[in-house]
Amino acid sequence: MQRGAIPERENTSRGLPVPPGAFAMFFFLFFSSCATPSPYMESDSASLGYQTSPHSQPPVSSSVLPPTKPDQTTYSLHQIEESQKQSVDALPYAVHYEADTLDEAEPLVNTEPLVDSAPGPEKIRVFTDKTFAPPPNVKTSDSDQWDENDTADAPRFHDDMSRGTLLQAIDRQLNAFRHANLDERLRLGSRTVTKRDLKETLTAFRRLLVSGLSPEEFSRAVEEQFEIIEAGKGNRGQKRMQFTGYYTPILDASRHPAHGYSYPLYRKPTHVPTRRVTWSEPENNRDYGYHLSSLTRNLLLTRKEIDGNFVLQDRNLEVAWLKDELDRYFLHIQGSGYLRFTDGSVQAVRFNGSNELPYKSVGRQMIRDGVITEGEGSMQGIKAYFRRNPHHIPRYLFQNSRYIFFELADQGPTGSAGVELVPGRALATDKSLYPGGGLAFISATKPVLDENHRIVGWQAFSRFVLDQDTGSAIKGPGRADLYFGVGEAAGVAAGHYNQHGKIVYLLRKK
Repeated sequence: MQRGAIPERENTSRGLPVPPGAFAMFFFLFFSSCATPSPYMESDSASLGYQTSPHSQPPVSSSVLPPTKPDQTTYSLHQIEESQKQSVDALPYAVHYEADTLDEAEPLVNTEPLVDSAPGPEKIRVFTDKTFAPPPNVKTSDSDQWDENDTADAPRFHDDMSRGTLLQAIDRQLNAFRHANLDERLRLGSRTVTKRDLKETLTAFRRLLVSGLSPEEFSRAVEEQFEIIEAGKGNRGQKRMQFTGYYTPILDASRHPAHGYSYPLYRKPTHVPTRRVTWSEPENNRDYGYHLSSLTRNLLLTRKEIDGNFVLQDRNLEVAWLKDELDRYFLHIQGSGYLRFTDGSVQAVRFNGSNELPYKSVGRQMIRDGVITEGEGSMQGIKAYFRRNPHHIPRYLFQNSRYIFFELADQGPTGSAGVELVPGRALATDKSLYPGGGLAFISATKPVLDENHRIVGWQAFSRFVLDQDTGSAIKGPGRADLYFGVGEAAGVAAGHYNQHGKIVYLLRKK
């Protein structure tokens, strides 16, 4: 959901040692001139990270609003759910990801031909408790729903979700392929495929999906018409995939710095801060006092520099301000989300770039240090530890130097190729090994949640997914991240998800 550290250029000029006695006045004049910013530098010293001493405090953030596009709009809750007049506190969350009916905003089977034009921005999709419920005027047929067979007795290609959600995901990916270079070559394990191969596979699979076959007939047809390619890590015939989960949070936010909203989200800067004034100690006992050094270099935009030393503060890069430092950190991990502003409006926020530094797992480091157990290594367990030990937050969060930048958006959660994701149907993998837009079939175990969003058990499942995303922590042939959806229930399931299973990719036989 990016690589190499920001190069450093260093040009250090140091003041002369301070002599005693007769040169006191000269020292005073020289010292004053060194402490003055160069006239060749920009006048906005705050934007350059200029500091007069190592103990100076960062200035209080002022209200600086990012520029917005003319066509960029937000939707208040009464506009989204006018008939229900829901309040901000009653913002609905995503249904449990295993729901087996279709999004009410879209038909079960898209009978309209795909428009051959560049995909434009769509309205922000706020997910309600009827996200997967068919609208009253859409009649369902037996062929639209998978039979609720027990997994142990089901055909090989049994799917635990609705065909409608799968058709939705396929149609969005096919629309993206209309504007792609179909001759582009991609990796699929040890072999190479083209985007044309992937498009033809999805087209043939979609035709089979709406043909009205029984589950047994459908499973046989898949094996006859498609090449089944095993993926994962391990020996042939025994390959396994480690599945984790991710989701899209909904977070309270403010468009201005305000009481209770102290943690900014930043857009990616176009110019890196390049100037700091620092104190240095004498190099030997013949030097007197401290030297003031003018240090000119590109700052390495680590998490500590940005959130600890405030080097991006007041540079007109703030997108919004959040209430909670941990919510901000985990939004960085998820890569996108929804912001619920104080005026009642809701807007999507998405990945705008990174500082190109490697990702380091905070949870794994905490487990190694013995402050949490393996069972507490979920997002919820990590948050609970930091609530009890807030003084440890900088100690651990700053160890992950990777930093994510954001921008406001008019579209729901999208993958690395810009395709809007369907909950439960999108997978993130290492794109140096697996193809974006590929059709895959996974089997593993999934969490079962009660009405209070608590995990009450685990059960086996299998389903078709589309490989549509990537992530900085998803590296190697044996790692994949399953998208669970939007809201609290999806967050609970994704935060606890770490299961081993199997995955195969499908390619249409020539």
